[in-house]
Amino acid sequence: MAIFDSMDTPASPLTTQPQGPGVRQLIIVVVILVVGLVLTTLTADVTRGGEPGIRLINDHPFLPETAGVWKGSAQSGLTEDERAVLPPDTEKAARIYTNATGQAVFCSIVLAGRDVTSIHRPEVCLTGQGWKLNPAQTERINTPAAPGGVLRVSRMNASNTIQLKNEHSAQVYAVFAYWFIGHARTTPYHWQRIWWTTLDRVFHNRNHRWAYFLLDSIVSPERAATDPQAGQEESMQLLRQFIQGVYPQLTAN
Repeated sequence: MAIFDSMDTPASPLTTQPQGPGVRQLIIVVVILVVGLVLTTLTADVTRGGEPGIRLINDHPFLPETAGVWKGSAQSGLTEDERAVLPPDTEKAARIYTNATGQAVFCSIVLAGRDVTSIHRPEVCLTGQGWKLNPAQTERINTPAAPGGVLRVSRMNASNTIQLKNEHSAQVYAVFAYWFIGHARTTPYHWQRIWWTTLDRVFHNRNHRWAYFLLDSIVSPERAATDPQAGQEESMQLLRQFIQGVYPQLTAN
């Protein structure tokens, strides 16, 4: 996978918080996930559908054609491979956004249906695509449209080795950012989404319909060759500014 809105004030300074739990916290998370999985399985016959937390066009997720100085490519949906493995009522919208200087951001939304397997941890598919991922961290992005004026997203620095036509290889660096939006709920954590889903299914007979946002920005080859870590910080700043511009157009509220 492979991308801002111009603002009168500079983007907020980078704020990164470690996301890795300690041993005790990890045990608690594992217990929550196991209990959540069991309870979700036992309540698979829920009859009430939850409202999505994103804005829909003709009952489908969408991405705007423009976001400030960014222009999007033609919107695409699920690929044939994705359709083959995901539940049939899963929906997706994706675009590649570019600005006048050629910088790019890839943005996608996956909207779950009744089946909870529509959405999974992004680390699963990214690792399968050959990306080596650093531990996720939480980024706080000042976004007036978000609850409390702050959107928290999970960020992962990543690298990948690609084969070139001349039989040589090249190291590619990128930054991925993701979060989940439900009805009146937003979280950067997969485990919290599972926990809330379980509570809704068990106590409210409601299938929470989540939307999963994934963005990424590739570090330019020139920057990757000189200082890839600095390039990743610049890519995160790029994602931050893009999110500040596109987020108000995506939410239901």
